[in-house]
This record gives sequence, structure tokens and C-alpha cells, in this order.
Amino acid sequence: MSTNTVTVSVGFDYQGQHYELSNVIDIEYIIYHDDFFNAVYLSIARANNIDLYSYKLDVILDQTIIFSNAKGCVEDCVNNGKLDLTLLRENYQQTEYLPKIKLIAEQFKIHDNITIALVDAYLLGKKSS
Repeated sequence: MSTNTVTVSVGFDYQGQHYELSNVIDIEYIIYHDDFFNAVYLSIARANNIDLYSYKLDVILDQTIIFSNAKGCVEDCVNNGKLDLTLLRENYQQTEYLPKIKLIAEQFKIHDNITIALVDAYLLGKKSS
């Protein structure tokens, strides 16, 4: 498991019983899903043996996901149980790609500021896209 993880939880009542379901998810596997939050709901359901074609899943999908125990690039993205997905994607890209850019810059180091210039160019390109 990677170091970029978060615990996701939902609580709900179904057929007279209260459920508190949770799962620890590795962000790397779902960070670029088109429907990130739906992928989180489905991961909670799978981890807790909830049939993906059940009424219980329908109830889960109506609940608010609570995020906690964030680690790695997720840490600064969780506030009061809510996840800032835009910030998470930015943080993930930086932790994923910046070390690679710095390694390339070190291999072709001609001037002390080349590393800074490459990193700045990368970040500027990400902001404009």
C-alpha cells in the first residue's frame, strides 16, 4: 500500500439497523477516476461485502462520505471530514512528478537554476491546463 491513503466512512440506518462502514483507500488507484466520489462509495461497499446491485448500496450513495486519517499527499486536503478534490489532485501530481523532474534536471545540470526553472515551468503548465 502506498503512503497516500485516507480512511473513508459512511454511517446510515437500513432495515432497522445502524451501520458504520469504512475503508482505507489508496489514492493512487482512484485519483483520476472521472467520478472520484462514486469510486469511493463503491470501494466502501466492496470492502464491506455490500452487493453492488442492492438497496443497501442505494442508501450508501445518499450518505455523506467522512474522510479521516489522511496520509501522504492527502493530509492537507482533508478538513473537518471533507476532501478538497482539486487540491488533492494538485498535491498528488506534485508528489508524483516533481521528484522525477528534479532527477532529470540533475542529470542535465548546466546551471544551478535549471532545476528551479524546470519545476517552475512544470507548475506553470499545470496551472494553465
